[in-house]
Amino acid sequence: MQKVERQKHKDRKLKRLTGLLLCAVLLAACVTAAVLLRNKAKEEPPESRKRITGSITRRNVEDLRQVTITRRGEKPWSLLQDKEGKLTVQRKNGAETEEWTADENAAKMILDAAANLTYEDVFTENREDWAPAAAAFGLEEPLVTAEILFRDGEQVTVRIGDSADPEGNSSYYLAVDGDDRLYAVTAGTVEDFRSEKELLHPVHQIQIFSALLDRITIRDEEGKVLKEWALQGKVSDRDAAENWLVTAPFMYPADYDMIKNMRDSAESLRLGVYIGTEEELNPADYGLDHPAAVLEFHMAEGSTGTVSDAGVYDVSDWEERTVTLKLGSKKSDMVDYVLCNGEVYTINHFTISTFTETDPMSTAARYPVATPLNSLESVMVEKQGEETVHYALIHQSGDDGSDNGGETTATDRCIRNGREIPYDTFSAAYERLLTVTVSGRLKGEYRQKEPHTKYTFRTVSGGTHTVELSDYDGMHDAVSMDGYILFYLIRDGMTELP
Repeated sequence: MQKVERQKHKDRKLKRLTGLLLCAVLLAACVTAAVLLRNKAKEEPPESRKRITGSITRRNVEDLRQVTITRRGEKPWSLLQDKEGKLTVQRKNGAETEEWTADENAAKMILDAAANLTYEDVFTENREDWAPAAAAFGLEEPLVTAEILFRDGEQVTVRIGDSADPEGNSSYYLAVDGDDRLYAVTAGTVEDFRSEKELLHPVHQIQIFSALLDRITIRDEEGKVLKEWALQGKVSDRDAAENWLVTAPFMYPADYDMIKNMRDSAESLRLGVYIGTEEELNPADYGLDHPAAVLEFHMAEGSTGTVSDAGVYDVSDWEERTVTLKLGSKKSDMVDYVLCNGEVYTINHFTISTFTETDPMSTAARYPVATPLNSLESVMVEKQGEETVHYALIHQSGDDGSDNGGETTATDRCIRNGREIPYDTFSAAYERLLTVTVSGRLKGEYRQKEPHTKYTFRTVSGGTHTVELSDYDGMHDAVSMDGYILFYLIRDGMTELP
């Protein structure tokens, strides 16, 4: 029997090598085409070539019926505009269609870009110059595709590729279906079309009014109070801003400026981008299964007023309520996730850190005297072995009888132990007393001794505040504010009243 020799695969290896070489050649051609077009404008002398600018679409925004956006690697979604101008976002999610009314401000950028789409240059007017190398320009799988449909039936589909200026990302490649040219489009236009659909979802902003705020509470995920600040009295009190107390993890009068900053920050809190409802999302994906903190802003019943554009002072009445924010994980160094009213949003990390990262001890009042002069009704000073001194203030305004057009003038007075003294003398001394600050924090547990000096301040709103000084170490006095002790003050540190 004749021996059959095994077939040699030299020809198969040769074909495979030839195929690889052809692929390499094609790839090199694509890259070369991309590089040549990208550098075309740079290589040609400015006097021999002018930028070719123009419009791809030039219509009224009202002419638009629909814009469908497909971002690279994502499912498409559509922005629809009916004849009345109502804007709706739609996205197919399996057999169901997700739909909501779009935020007008966010949608306007997309509509404007679609109705008035311009280009800043034309790289080439010949399709064969770029189409075989579409992948090299990022146009085989576009960065974003926008399908623009007008009410008269005209449809324009644009595909935006990679940056045509890698160093600055100032322009991008753009191709239009049915058009042979390869365009350059500005980065601003690209950003308009690349808008995330979530940006078009209406954000139900929280409303916190500093004038009605009377408690701020920070809890852990189990509901334990970690930090808390609370108003002592009513939000309508004239001196309400000075009557806040740190209530957790210790109790002590709070510093006016610190509380004002927290109240203002609370009123300025704004939710960012809508993510979705708590029911449709997985809480663990956003750190909400184990929240970093739960923030509660309690507001008392009351009224707020604003001046309208027409100059009219409008008053709104509000019921007692609490705004609760459940803080999740970080999306980035500057953005966190937060749950509010069953919906997940982003929120600026630095605005929320005012509450989560503030040390309650830093908010404790360092000024023993916290009642401002215009809120003071009387002050009584009691010192061991000395006469008790009582100062009564009379704050009033009225017509001084002069011919000043009916204007009123203040006639504040000060009565010391039944005898009137110059009000200016008392006010100057009291202002100095307001600047006295504690010297340091008491160490360990301090059992208060019998006070040698006591100040009792009564306010125009009916409140009472006390400051008591007792011996601490011979050089300093322990300071008790409304019965709470944290700090000491150098001996004779309280300035004298007249």
